[in-house]
Amino acid sequence: MDTVTHVLFGAVCTLAVTRIESAPVKELPMRLAVAGTAAAFPDIDYLSFWIDPLLFLADWHRTATHSLLFMPVWAGLLASLWMFSRWARSRWFTVYALCGLGVTSHILLDLLTVFGIRIFYPFSSSLYAIGTSFVIDGIVTILLAATLLYSLRHPGRRAAMSGLLLLSLYLGAQWGLRSHAHRVVAAQLSEASDLHLLPQPFSPFYWQAINRAGDEYRVAYLSLLAKDKAVIDDYRGSTVLEWRQESLLGNDNSLIPLIDEAWSQPLFLKFREFARFPVLYRLDKEGGEACAWFTDLRYTLPYMTPAFRYGMCRQHGQAWRLYRLKRFSHNERQALPTITQH
Repeated sequence: MDTVTHVLFGAVCTLAVTRIESAPVKELPMRLAVAGTAAAFPDIDYLSFWIDPLLFLADWHRTATHSLLFMPVWAGLLASLWMFSRWARSRWFTVYALCGLGVTSHILLDLLTVFGIRIFYPFSSSLYAIGTSFVIDGIVTILLAATLLYSLRHPGRRAAMSGLLLLSLYLGAQWGLRSHAHRVVAAQLSEASDLHLLPQPFSPFYWQAINRAGDEYRVAYLSLLAKDKAVIDDYRGSTVLEWRQESLLGNDNSLIPLIDEAWSQPLFLKFREFARFPVLYRLDKEGGEACAWFTDLRYTLPYMTPAFRYGMCRQHGQAWRLYRLKRFSHNERQALPTITQH
């Protein structure tokens, strides 16, 4: 989830567990600041993107800072940073508990997305994901913001707990909508399929359908409300879905050996480990250089250039090198650090 939503969730959780009789209203701003800061903290790992973008995604993001096992450590570190405050020094355990609550709230929200987090790092590298919410969900953000504002005007736990109950009902509805979308799409597929439904932005009724068969994919964009085209034209009703074909190695048999060679390079290991639905983005051949670019269908939206595009490039007679295409650009590329290439 985005940082604003994380901060709001941490603040609302704080209000839900704070008893006014034991914590005067005048202390609430400090409590909210402590928990809100802690709720934003786990995404500090984004700083490692500037060291190596691919290692950030494959090995560093949503690992140590998102691990339940490390949560007590981060809570202690964050609590110690508040010791400049006399209020915090006199309530060290309360500050520690609020920091732990904030970090835990961040982990819980990120579990909702399709990208997964390693909650038992470093003892397990398994990714855990519920996969019902898009990484930016306006309804979740608005619901939390409204709950926070109302709770501040009407101090007490009831408003915050009611807001969290509404949030739980909405998240449960998302789970139900995904199950319904899966049934609707699966009913149209005659062959045995490996079908996945991924949440989309703007509406809980929009879903990306991915039907996987080995390294081949059929992709469609579903609106559970529309009969034909949705408000965003790329999303269609269940009876008029437009399927497009995607492939890891492309559809030109004469180019498959070159693309497969690029895909199989040892330098590309981290991409292969990270990508869940890898597909060929495009193949560029110009001026004696060949570049095979790949993306992950989790990062694709029908109306935007994918932000996640990595590839291998080779001048004729030379070794393959690892690159990424910069976000929102067509051809602007960045050579990745040598740390990734060994």
